[in-house]
Amino acid sequence: MADPISGNFDKNQLPRFNKTTNSSDNVSEAAKASQSDVDRTEKKTSPQSTVNISSEARKSAEEAVFNREKVEQIKEAIRNNSYPLDNQKMAESFVPLEKLINN
Repeated sequence: MADPISGNFDKNQLPRFNKTTNSSDNVSEAAKASQSDVDRTEKKTSPQSTVNISSEARKSAEEAVFNREKVEQIKEAIRNNSYPLDNQKMAESFVPLEKLINN
């Protein structure tokens, strides 16, 4: 994903995807403990899910760059009300939404 202001990417900040994910990895520890309290005698096997990532998506993720410092600067400018806003662009972005709502 690109920084819309600078256009920079940082591939080190992107999440890494595994091809095979065990669904039990996504269950919180509290949920696991709760489940074990309810069902101590019966052992269930958890199904596995397979995710296929296209070569285009993999290439895009490898080439992506994310500038965390730039993002923090923008967040700080927004908090301080010093981030420059283009009222005309904001107003124009609402036109398609209004057309969608009115139709």
